[in-house]
Amino acid sequence: MQPFNTIGEVFKLTVLGSSHGEYVGGLLEGCPVGMKVDKELLSKDLERRKPGQYGTKRKEEDKVVFEQGVDEEGKTVASTIRFIVRNTDVRKEDYDKFKDYFRPSHVDYVYYEKYGEDILRYKDEASARMFLPCVVAGSLAKMFLKKYGYQIRAEVETIGKYQYPQERDEIARELENLKGTDTVGGKVSCRIQHPHISLGEPIFYKTQAMLAKAMMSIPSAVSFEMGDGIKRTERRGNQDIDQWTGKKTNNVLETSTNHCGGINGGITNGNDIVFYVGFHPVYTLPATMKLINKDCGIKTIKIEGRHDLAHVLRCPIIVENLSAMVMLDLLLMNNKYKIDTYEQ
Repeated sequence: MQPFNTIGEVFKLTVLGSSHGEYVGGLLEGCPVGMKVDKELLSKDLERRKPGQYGTKRKEEDKVVFEQGVDEEGKTVASTIRFIVRNTDVRKEDYDKFKDYFRPSHVDYVYYEKYGEDILRYKDEASARMFLPCVVAGSLAKMFLKKYGYQIRAEVETIGKYQYPQERDEIARELENLKGTDTVGGKVSCRIQHPHISLGEPIFYKTQAMLAKAMMSIPSAVSFEMGDGIKRTERRGNQDIDQWTGKKTNNVLETSTNHCGGINGGITNGNDIVFYVGFHPVYTLPATMKLINKDCGIKTIKIEGRHDLAHVLRCPIIVENLSAMVMLDLLLMNNKYKIDTYEQ
């Protein structure tokens, strides 16, 4: 059994460090050798993860240091790469106020029951910052997939009940009204264009199963929908079938619709892969909350800390890069495509 902080089968990332420790980082295995690291793409991806106007006030430099596997010229020289990102703006004291109490709907209580102690280093594993290494690994995956024509893009679909970006003015008013009192969730869409046909391994390594596992590992993720998702349960069969057009484009048999989201029976069919991930609101509210201790004592306090008002705004790059990791992993698994090195 592989460690619980590892994702992937061939292209494999083990997350290292902690959110409130010296660094977060990763041990990446199965990376193609000879690939030039696109520092500009990596920098842009990390920038997309940083908090904006409605994000946490925690400010980190997020500078990646490759300790192993990448040479001075920025080329991958080994299949195993180790990297770290140092934490420079840590405030552990924010958590001292409720050290012996459990916040509602948080990991505090279940982690206490699991580990027997209320220790911040345990709860660090539930921090969204622990997914920064996935942004780095996913950025490397996108660099490799680019040679095959892959285009992967995740974007905010909704914030609360509003469509994004069609209702940006309404969203702005909503977020301004929530400042200092509440938080809001939302949904992210992701589209993977020009994927290989036949990726995915029956029975338990189907493409949507691998994507769902990765996406539902993200903190606050509550739903995963492939293609038209839940809408497909409301249709009849003849409404939901993706009918053939009788044409072929780029070696892909065309269909008139893509209700399935590019996957049949867990195997990619060459059409765009489309899915959606829903996120619940952050539960660390910037307001007075009722906390409870192990003896059922209730304590009402105002939570102090640095948290996102609408954290879904920072989720697209995590969804995007995790999906890149999954697609490269499936590609490397597929016997049809044996790719151990990157030829320029």
